[in-house]
Amino acid sequence: MLTPRFGITQTDEVVTIIIHAPYANIKDAEMYADGIDFLFYSTPYFLKLQLPGKIKDNDSFAGTYDCDKGDFTLSFSKVNKGEHFENLEMITSLLAPKKKSTIIPNIEVIGNPSVALADMSENSVDNSGNNCFSPQDNFVGSGTNLINSPKYGFANKISGALAAFEDVWIKEIIDLPTPDVTPEVERKSLREQRELNDFSEEHYMADLMESDVIKPCLIYQAEWDTLQKDQIAFNKAEIDLLKELPNKEYLLNVEDVEKLCFNLVDILYANCYNHRTTFGENNSESGWTINKLSSTLCWFQNFTSLDEVITACIRRALCYPLHRNWELSIKLLEDVKKVLSLGRKYVIKRFCEIHSLFNNSFEPRYILNQLYIKDFLIWLQTLSDSVIESLYSALSNVHPNKENMELELVELEMAAYSVQEDFVIENAIHKMTNNIEALSMNGDKQKMPKNVYHVNQKFFKCLLSSSSSSTDSSDTDSDSNTSSSSSSSSSFDSDDIDDGPK
Repeated sequence: MLTPRFGITQTDEVVTIIIHAPYANIKDAEMYADGIDFLFYSTPYFLKLQLPGKIKDNDSFAGTYDCDKGDFTLSFSKVNKGEHFENLEMITSLLAPKKKSTIIPNIEVIGNPSVALADMSENSVDNSGNNCFSPQDNFVGSGTNLINSPKYGFANKISGALAAFEDVWIKEIIDLPTPDVTPEVERKSLREQRELNDFSEEHYMADLMESDVIKPCLIYQAEWDTLQKDQIAFNKAEIDLLKELPNKEYLLNVEDVEKLCFNLVDILYANCYNHRTTFGENNSESGWTINKLSSTLCWFQNFTSLDEVITACIRRALCYPLHRNWELSIKLLEDVKKVLSLGRKYVIKRFCEIHSLFNNSFEPRYILNQLYIKDFLIWLQTLSDSVIESLYSALSNVHPNKENMELELVELEMAAYSVQEDFVIENAIHKMTNNIEALSMNGDKQKMPKNVYHVNQKFFKCLLSSSSSSTDSSDTDSDSNTSSSSSSSSSFDSDDIDDGPK
């Protein structure tokens, strides 16, 4: 049976459910509503919902069917008039949850042996917590560790899921070596060492000096720069994705929720980089960019603070993608803040885009959807708005600096600007010297007093020589500088100056 696309609206007294079922057999259509339960059936469609508030039974509804659009429109009276039903736009959370309490992430591998993925407890939410990242209710309990081995995936609840995949597949999307064996405590140090090895000083300095290349990315007006909260709506593709997700519950404690929020920021930063540098037009490299820049997706890392998250994001943005620029990296941090300020619904839209990119990737990034993105999409729909607001507030207090990146960025920039300054001076001297020589060749020498001509020519040649020698050695002591100065001055001896025309 197919789950039809649907949407729900409300007034103070009425709830209206619109079901898009263009191939429905109207003759066998059935509908049931009572309290919070709603059921719709019409071959080949089946829809079962649990509403956030009570509606009256079948006797009080009104319905129509639009043959051209293929839409059923069903209106029901609220039991409690004036009651506001929350989260009616969160499609997955409205679907009636399955009774089973065990999740088996199914990943089909074409061309590989059959994959036996480790079971993982389906976690159920108890909604409690008392820190800035938890909803207003309190979380109780924690996930069950099924196997005494390294964990990864959403909320760090999966283990052994990648054992059956060939290494060549895994290396396409995951930098963490042997993820089913490498201890979690080693992930951060291994990642940072790899970044130090991969960081290119030449690439960073080139992007620093070639501002014309980076400027279009900086001034680009992203979607979130102008979007208002009341303009946010799921499109058809997003609705189709959300309605196919299972309505699961997660048993998460305060620490779990905090770590998920850190992972959320990490993944959003990578998504914002892709959006800004492609000017909102995804390309064949978009999936790679998001995958590579996210330490969560590429290294299965769990973070302990927002400062650690942002440091990791910026380091990777300076090591791997096409544009590696500090100013761009800070701009992306502002982008993440704007995405969060637009609320939970817009964050879900960003994750829907990531899911689509990974599913359509040439590399097997659909695995990352199974391990992370799908569960994020389900969890976000049940998350309290206060968590997103608290995360935005906390992120506003993060102020990264170049020294903390441990990539010697300050020293590299000083060297780059020093070379640029010497290059500009040298070019200017060459240009002035060439102009004087051109005047001589054109016969204009006779228009200038001979002694003035020779003094100018020697002066510019001396400056050129001094500039070149100063860039050759940075260890020259004060005595050698004095000697050099005397030597330069000697070139202006009076014997070398002609008395001019006779």
